Amino acid sequence: MKLIARLFSGLLVSLLFNSCNPTTLTYSLIYSADEPIGEISKTIEKVLEANYNVDIILSIGDGSVSNIDSVAEGKIDFTITENNTPFREGVNSVLVFYPQILHVFHSNTYEPQSFEELVYDKKIFMNTPSSGSFRFMVELFDFFNIDTSRVDITFNPFDNYDIIAGFNDIIPDNALSGLGNFKLYSFDDIDNYGKGSIVEGISLKFPKVKPYMIPSNTYGSLTKEPILTLAADAVLICRASMRDTPINDMIRTIFREKQEFEKISPLIYAGLDEGFDRSRLSFPLHNGARTYLDRDEPGFFERYAELVGVMFSIIVAIISALISLTRWQKQKKKDRVDVFYKVLMDIKNELPQIKTIRDGAFKIKEIQESQNKAFKMLINEELEADESFRIFMELSKETIDEVKMRVRSIKAKL
Repeated sequence: MKLIARLFSGLLVSLLFNSCNPTTLTYSLIYSADEPIGEISKTIEKVLEANYNVDIILSIGDGSVSNIDSVAEGKIDFTITENNTPFREGVNSVLVFYPQILHVFHSNTYEPQSFEELVYDKKIFMNTPSSGSFRFMVELFDFFNIDTSRVDITFNPFDNYDIIAGFNDIIPDNALSGLGNFKLYSFDDIDNYGKGSIVEGISLKFPKVKPYMIPSNTYGSLTKEPILTLAADAVLICRASMRDTPINDMIRTIFREKQEFEKISPLIYAGLDEGFDRSRLSFPLHNGARTYLDRDEPGFFERYAELVGVMFSIIVAIISALISLTRWQKQKKKDRVDVFYKVLMDIKNELPQIKTIRDGAFKIKEIQESQNKAFKMLINEELEADESFRIFMELSKETIDEVKMRVRSIKAKL
């Protein structure tokens, strides 16, 4: 039993030591090629892998809609998408990163006084059909009752289009240089904001987008006056079946490493905030994010639920193995006692064959040697002092008495 105890202690210590070094967990994150989402995704990979024993697998998707489909179907763990995306089962929000601004550029060859004048009989590029930008522009066509037969939609970014529209970050100066023949469209006069402006009407019908003002001089000559447009938050989402602890750890790390993300875009400075409006999210907030935001930290057993479960299963398996080993050892010891039983039974059967005093003395010596051997094995814990051993000792004494009686009978006949 001492050997079993030492073995169990060694296995348990080894198990606890190895549990402090769990295997690497792998998560997948799919993102669109547009910036700054691509850089945000790579920064998420960097900060998480630097803080936890995880491997973040990045991949570029075909657009917001298809990326969300991959998450909803459980093929991908995370993606970043526009908050105005329609609800899907199996998807949860994690946090808001920054507002994506709807930029609508039109050729400077005309001055539209309305959205209808902006798009009718014009060629427009608004990203791919699987993008959030394309879907929202289609919704705007419906809002303004646009006859789409009078709109020429192109999917070729190198085409000679009149309009380019889509959700973007603040556009860098090097990208603006290619827009010298364009103007930035304002949905309404800035003076109408707060007085029932068009953007307020749009956000009333599409509550996941909000009015947004691009201040004057943001884009130099393109913004001589403030531009009134719309914005949709870029939201990190995950599959709803994700455990709470990884999400809690992820959001904690992102906020702790906020400076890393703020370097990517000025919009992230104010956008990445713990106080974001949860009620405006297209997808329900994941419980792991909620526990962080509400500071409802997971307890030890909740955080290490999987590890504790594995440890418990292994301990149960070890205990079962030790029980089986104990039973096997008991059976082995019993088998050893059975060998001594056989010696005694053979001698009992051979009593009629004892013809001389010398034969009797030899049998008694054989029994005594068996007794001595049994005692040595008992001391070495190869036998147990149980009922079987006691019976053997009584039976050996009885057999010695029977041999002695046989010897006395032989002496009497001499």
